[in-house]
Amino acid sequence: MSRDARANVLLVGTGVVGSAVVNILRRDLRERGHGECTLPIDLAAVANTRGIVPTDAEAALTNDAVKALRARSRDESKSDVIGDDYLDAFARRPNPVLVDATAADGLEDLYLRALARGIHVVTANKKPLVVGYEKRQRLFDPANRKGGARFRYEATVGAGLPVIETVKDLVRTGDRVKKIECVLSGTLGFVANELFAGTPLSQAVAIAKDRGFTEPDPREDLGGADVARKAVILARELGSDLELSDVDLTAFVPTYVKLAELDMEVAARVKRLKERGEKLVYLARIEQDPDGRVKASAGPVAVALDHPAATLAGSSALVSFTSARYASDPLVVRGSGAGGPVTASAVLADVLKVAGLT
Repeated sequence: MSRDARANVLLVGTGVVGSAVVNILRRDLRERGHGECTLPIDLAAVANTRGIVPTDAEAALTNDAVKALRARSRDESKSDVIGDDYLDAFARRPNPVLVDATAADGLEDLYLRALARGIHVVTANKKPLVVGYEKRQRLFDPANRKGGARFRYEATVGAGLPVIETVKDLVRTGDRVKKIECVLSGTLGFVANELFAGTPLSQAVAIAKDRGFTEPDPREDLGGADVARKAVILARELGSDLELSDVDLTAFVPTYVKLAELDMEVAARVKRLKERGEKLVYLARIEQDPDGRVKASAGPVAVALDHPAATLAGSSALVSFTSARYASDPLVVRGSGAGGPVTASAVLADVLKVAGLT
């Protein structure tokens, strides 16, 4: 395969998702030597707050680049480690793609600088998509892109589930989405299932973090902020200018209290619900009225044990779309909703799509 028929990736972020992307590409590099079917993706460089390290078409060197970055001391004086000169050079590569695998604030400006140079952008980071609506719209303005640069963000909602593409398809084919009900946090779904099984809250959260299900700071999950961001992303796909502050948000548990101090209280609540044939779940709702006004909420609710949200296992997520076409029997997307490998798979699928390789 020619170099022009491959995507060149600048990977930003070396955490759970970034490491999973590297691991998939390393495995792919090893398989190339055995004549296996491989991904048409080359990892050009890896970056984080410590700087940028170029990689090479060798599995070991790909891993070494991540290790080299993690070994560096963070330079807090560097507000932007990916400068314009680097982006200018990267833009000259065939099919250049910037991949954001972080959960960092403020990277929408990096996206705009990349898109303006004809560099495609793929992200798993929700934060650039929930900035003020007008600033967010700059990412979608063709005037801010060079040479048909594309922007995809499937991994921001539901990890590897096709949630964004599903709502896009409904809207662009003229369907009217009336309601979206969802368990959008695989993390909180996992924690809720552990609580139902009798695991103390503090231990359930520790297990979730150890398995790579949580955000870098688990309070992002427990406070519901991560779910609220996903709700805003979905609401904006419906054409709404909903802001993050407009979401009616209730935390799963208070985030200002040590989790161990809540173990007994939460366990007692779960027990009471269980005795009533109910289960605690963290549910988000996005509703659109006939006039096109959209509202969103997210919070812990008790549902009957036969409710679709109560039947989820592990870190599974569920998104239910009620629309004009799916009125009596909602369209449901369901599956694993957290974890590095499934999120990385969605990211790499988006890389292939923006580069026109699928």
